[in-house]
Amino acid sequence: MPGSRLWRGVVIAAVVVLTASLGAGLIWFFADPLHLPEDVLQVLDQRASVVGMFTGMLVGVAGLVVAVGALRAQVRAERRSAAGTAPGTPGAPPRASASGERSVAIGGDNSGILSTGEGARNVQMRAEASGEGRVYQAGGDQTINER
Repeated sequence: MPGSRLWRGVVIAAVVVLTASLGAGLIWFFADPLHLPEDVLQVLDQRASVVGMFTGMLVGVAGLVVAVGALRAQVRAERRSAAGTAPGTPGAPPRASASGERSVAIGGDNSGILSTGEGARNVQMRAEASGEGRVYQAGGDQTINER
C-alpha cells in the first residue's frame, strides 16, 4: 500500500531527526564548544524557554487536529457500515409495522412507556416470583398466577 509506505517513511525520518537533535543537544550541553559568556547564556536560555513553550503549544494543537480527524473518520466508517447493512442481518435495526388508529409497533430494544391515545393506561409490571407462588399486581386488573 503506497499510503502506509509514505507514513512509515515519515515516521522513520522524524525519529532520525529527533535522535540527531537530542544527540547534538546533549553534546552541546556537556561540552560547551563555544565557551559563551554568562549573560549571553541567560538570553539564550530565555529564548529557548519561549521557543519551547510555543513548540509545546504547536504539538498540542497538532495532537488535537489528529484526534478530531480520527474521530471523524471513525464516525464516517460507522455510518458507512450502518448504511450498508441490509435489514434482517445482524447489526441492522429490526423492522416493525402497525396500522390502525391506536396501533403501536416497536422494533428492537424498548424500555419506554407507550401511550396509544386518550384514556390509555400505562402499566409497568415489575413483579418477580421465585419457586411456587402467586403474584398479584394492581394496575389494569392484571393478575399473574405462577406455579
